[in-house]
Amino acid sequence: MINPQQIAKKFALMDISTKASSLARQQNDIDTQTSALESLDSALTAFQSAVDALNSETGGPVVNTVTANNDSATITADSTAAEGSYTFFVDQLATAQQSTLAFADGDIPNSGTFTITMGDSEMDIDLSTVDSSGDGSVSVAELADAINDSPDNPGVTATIVNTDGSTTLMLTADETGAENAFTVSASGVDPASAFATDISNQKDLAVAQDSVVYLGSSPETGVMITSSSNTYTDLIPGVSITFAEESAEGEPLTFNVKNDSGASQEKVQTFVDAYNTLVDTLDALTTNGGGTGSAGPLAGDAGISSLERQIEDITHASYNGVSIVDYGITLDPDGHLQIDSEKFDEAMEENPDGLTALFVGPDSMTAQLDSLMETWLDDTDGIISQRQSNLDDKQEKVTNSVDDLKTRYNTSYERYLEEFTSTLVEIESMKMSMAAFM
Repeated sequence: MINPQQIAKKFALMDISTKASSLARQQNDIDTQTSALESLDSALTAFQSAVDALNSETGGPVVNTVTANNDSATITADSTAAEGSYTFFVDQLATAQQSTLAFADGDIPNSGTFTITMGDSEMDIDLSTVDSSGDGSVSVAELADAINDSPDNPGVTATIVNTDGSTTLMLTADETGAENAFTVSASGVDPASAFATDISNQKDLAVAQDSVVYLGSSPETGVMITSSSNTYTDLIPGVSITFAEESAEGEPLTFNVKNDSGASQEKVQTFVDAYNTLVDTLDALTTNGGGTGSAGPLAGDAGISSLERQIEDITHASYNGVSIVDYGITLDPDGHLQIDSEKFDEAMEENPDGLTALFVGPDSMTAQLDSLMETWLDDTDGIISQRQSNLDDKQEKVTNSVDDLKTRYNTSYERYLEEFTSTLVEIESMKMSMAAFM
C-alpha cells in the first residue's frame, strides 16, 4: 500500500538535495579551516612561549654554575654573572633579636600600656582592651595575640613557651640586623608590680647584629663588608650569596663561577625543539600531498609561506655580529635546526656573550620572533583572529542557509503530502465507484 508520508519525504528530499550537498561541503570546509587555525594557533603559541622563556636578562641561555670549597653558603649565579673566582671570610653572621619575658598567672594587669619599640617605630598595646576573657588580668596568650595582630607591629613575632610555673613570652624580630633591634617597656603600671619586674627581667637569647664579611681570605687582609642580612645579592653582579656559617681561622669560603656549556646547550635545545615542532606543524598544514597523499588544509596559503620565510630570515640573521650558525646551529635537509655540540662548545668558550645577544634583549632574535608571532596571535587584530572572524561569518551564512533549507523541506513535504493524500483519496473513490458496477 502506498504510504503518502514516505513519498512526500522522498520528493521533498529530492527538492533540496543539491543545495544540501553544497551546504555540507561548505560546512566541511569551515570545520577543516577552523581545525587548521587551532593547530596553527597552538603551534605558534608554543613557539612563542619557548622563545620568550629564553629572552630573560637573568634566566637567558647562558647558564653559570658555582663550585665552592665548602658548604658554608648557598650561592647561585644567573645568566649575567661573569666567570671568576671569589674568596670571602665570614667573621660574623647577621642574627635577629630574640628575647623572653616570663610571666606568672595574674602578673599582667588589664590596665596600662605595653610597648615595643624598634628604631623609629613604636607599637603600644592598651592592656585594657586585651583582656578578652574578662577575668581581670591579661594572659600571656592574650598579650601575644595582641602583639601579632596589631597593625602597628614594627616587625616582631610573639610566641608563648610554658616553663616551670610560668608562661614565657618569646619575642623574635622578623628581620636580622642591628637596625631591627627592639626594646620592651610598660607605662601606666605600678613600678613595683610583678608585671614591671617581669619586664625588667627580660632575657635576650640572641642579639640583633649585622653580618660582617671580608672580601679576601682574612680580616687582616680583606675588605670589610657589612649588611643587616646574611644574603648578599649585589656584591657580584648576577651572583646571590647566603652565608650560613662563620669562617674558621684560615678557612675562608672560596667559590668559582663558570659557564656551563652543556647546560647552556640544553637551554638552546628547547628553542631548537620548538622551532622544529613548528616547522613540522606548518609543513603538515601546507603540504600539497606530494601526488600520493592528501593536501594539507592550508596548502598554497600565501600567508603561511610568508610566515615561514620571515621565521627563517629572522632566525638566520646576525645579532651584534653573531648568528646561530656561529654556535653550530644549522638547518638539516628537512628544514630542521640541529646543534653541533663541538662547535657550540667552542663558540661558548670564545664568546658566551654572543649567545646572550642572540637570545636576550629587545633587539635579539627571540624578541623579533616574538613580535612576528604576535602579528598572528594577537587576540584583537592578529591574523589568526581575523581569519577566524571570516570563518565565523561564513558559518553564520551556512547556518542561516541550513535553516532556510529546513523551512523549504518542510514546505515541500507538506505540499507533497497533501497532493499524494488527495490523489489516494481520489483513487480509493474511483475504486469504490467501479466496484459498484461490478
